Amino acid sequence: MPNRRSGDPRLQPGRDARRRPRGSADRNQPVLGKLLSILRLVYAPVVLWAVMIAEDDTIALSAFGLAIVTDLLDSWLNRKQLGRRRSGELLDVVASTVFVLAATLALWQIDVMPWPIALLVPLRLVGLLAMIPALRSRGVRTLPVHLLGKVAAFCLLASFPLLYLSHDIPETLDLGLEPSLAIQVAQAFGWAFALWGILLLWWSLVLYAQEARRLMATTPPREKGGATRA
Repeated sequence: MPNRRSGDPRLQPGRDARRRPRGSADRNQPVLGKLLSILRLVYAPVVLWAVMIAEDDTIALSAFGLAIVTDLLDSWLNRKQLGRRRSGELLDVVASTVFVLAATLALWQIDVMPWPIALLVPLRLVGLLAMIPALRSRGVRTLPVHLLGKVAAFCLLASFPLLYLSHDIPETLDLGLEPSLAIQVAQAFGWAFALWGILLLWWSLVLYAQEARRLMATTPPREKGGATRA
């Protein structure tokens, strides 16, 4: 009878199993992604404080820049399939959403972003939250994260420092240009990113609504005990 010592390939551990302990990749891979998301959550109140209270341009621009960098690194990790756990993916979305809401509030408060445009950002979140009861009735907690929403969040993140700079360029920066030209360039790129970001946010909301509608049509509702009714 073949045994492990006799070299039966069916009983020998695989090469990957000898190379690393079982489950080590699952434990270690999502850690960096979660840390980056937590950093964005920390930056959100920092932006509110720096822009609205301290009026510290250096801290505000640093927070905006770090948010962009951490979001890019999160996206890179997802492409490399190092952070594919559902909890890490949701934390990434929550962190970006909280930071975008905080930055939008801060820019609206200092009259950089008019309220009709700023209001579109939290209204989109309200639309997403309104779908939760319908999803829960079908036993689904959340829908899969759509790439369009990630692109929209990055566009908004990229717009914030440009819009903030256009608000304060004459006093803080010396670029060797006429202030009016520097302001126009920053505003043009800032508003381009901001409007595209808001448009993509609402487009992703439409896609989420369509997915929720298909789910409601194809999945029977859950009973109180947790089972689904046929």
